[in-house]
Parts: sequence; structure tokens; C-alpha cells
Amino acid sequence: MGNSFKLQASEINPFAAGSSSFSFNHHRSNNSNPQHQNLKLSLPKFNGEDPTGWIYKAEQYFEFQNITIGQKVQLASFHLEGVALQWHRWLKKFRGPLTWDEFTKAILHRFGPTDYEDPSEALSQLKQTANVAAYQETFEKLSHQVDNLPENFLIGCFIAGLRDDILLDVKIKQPRTLADMIGVARLIEEQNQLSM
Repeated sequence: MGNSFKLQASEINPFAAGSSSFSFNHHRSNNSNPQHQNLKLSLPKFNGEDPTGWIYKAEQYFEFQNITIGQKVQLASFHLEGVALQWHRWLKKFRGPLTWDEFTKAILHRFGPTDYEDPSEALSQLKQTANVAAYQETFEKLSHQVDNLPENFLIGCFIAGLRDDILLDVKIKQPRTLADMIGVARLIEEQNQLSM
């Protein structure tokens, strides 16, 4: 099961703008979809912003490309830039080689929220200031930073942060899931805009 790793700078990846493309040719007998063998995906660059999002993308990429545990940190380090690259050089100098688990924990420690920034607190205090779609985006970003939040807590936080012109109508509809709550809020917002 050999992998050939080749940097192809001239290729442009339609799935990830602004990042280098790597072509991995896998010879897998268990691949049920032969189209995936020639699909070119790339790992996005990381400059210190949104570390949890970047780690998630990296893990998805590694799984799809069947990257071995031993190759993950080295491959990820090729995709660091700016302050993240400078930090990695310093970290490697003082700590030596890291496992993927150690590397991701170090990234989150360096670039993630501090212990004083509590995403669940921020989530419970979040208020809608623009449209529902923008509020939903911020809500999802915060809620993904906290594990094991019960859905009724998320529903309560979401509804409490809605603007007054949407809040009461959403409560009247009594949506039972977070997805339904978001859908109803967007419909009510659209209805309110049409009636203006």
C-alpha cells in the first residue's frame, strides 16, 4: 500500500482557495469509489486563526487521504504560515518532535481561547444584532467549542439571544429541535421583512 507524495504547485484546488495542492495517489484495493483516487484535495494553510476549525479540517483531510499517524505533524507543519509557523519552529526547537495529539493540544493552548474565555458563557450571553443567518453562524461557532452541551440548553441559549421582533413568534411556534428553531426564526424574519 504505497503512497506517492508530490507537490504540484501549478495545480489549483477548487475546494480550498489560497492553499497549496498535494496529490496523493493511493493504490487501495478496498476503495469502493475509484473516482476518489484522483480527487485532489488540499489541507488549508493555518496562520493562527480558528485553530479548532483548522484541526477539524486537517483531521478530515488525513482520514480521507489515509495519512499515517507518524506523517500528520510533518504534513501539517508544511501548511503553517506567519505567526503559526514561527511558533512551530520555536516549539520544535524546545520540545522536539510531537505526536499529533500533543501538536493539536499545543495549537489550541497557543491559539485557542484562554481559560478565562468561556465559550459556554459567551454562548449564553450571545445576542442577535444582525440577521438570523449571522446570529446562527456565531452561535454555531461558539457551540462547537464546548463538548456535551444538551440540546435543550442550546435551544434555550439560541431563543434567548433572538431579537424581540422574532423571539415571541418563535416561542409561539414551539419548535422542538435546534434545527427547527433556527428554521422557524429564519422564516419569521423573512415574514417580518415582507410585511414592512
